[in-house]
Amino acid sequence: MKSRRVVFVALLFSCFVVRDVLAATYTLEAVSGAPEGARAELRSTLQPQGYRVLNEKGAIWCEVWIRQEVANLAKPASPEAKYQTLHEGQLLGMMKFHAAGSDYRGQAIKPGLYTLRYAVMLQDGNHLGVSPILDFVLLIPAADDTKEADAVLSSEEVVALSRKASGTNHPAVISLASPPDAAGCGTLEKDDANHWVLKVKSQSKPDGDLPIGIIVVGRAEG
Repeated sequence: MKSRRVVFVALLFSCFVVRDVLAATYTLEAVSGAPEGARAELRSTLQPQGYRVLNEKGAIWCEVWIRQEVANLAKPASPEAKYQTLHEGQLLGMMKFHAAGSDYRGQAIKPGLYTLRYAVMLQDGNHLGVSPILDFVLLIPAADDTKEADAVLSSEEVVALSRKASGTNHPAVISLASPPDAAGCGTLEKDDANHWVLKVKSQSKPDGDLPIGIIVVGRAEG
């Protein structure tokens, strides 16, 4: 009887822990100026305002900067991709963790500045159901990213660069959300999967507005 009571208490406690995580609230505030520590060539592509994501205690979870515009230079990375104007390896922006963070897989990410380069999920049995869409950005340590902003990279190249951020055999991934219907100065919203999505807008040359959704807080299920 005592062992059953211990198990019950443990399960009850775990339920409270999960509920607290799901109930966590995040807020957004503006950041002036481009991040320090990035190459001038890449810094110059960013919008003059970034976004700071704060947890309910007011601590910084991450900061994000998005490009002013991206060039539509190549065919889509996949016919099933949601972001048809982006190509593999293209710089979408930068992300900074002031303290230890984590990616969409739950991998630990060290504090530091990272570039965000576009990639699509491999369509194989290892990745089925990981995300509702194929579109991701991969974290690359800014100091190790020597590529041009609109470089066209193979999946192997961008994954190899991102392994420097994860320190594992798997790249450091941040999932994109489906493009929002409209995005302006930046909003932070929780979706039905309890992911917090940063909705912002860039420009695609020569196509016009490029609304972007980035899951800044949340991880894949399972």
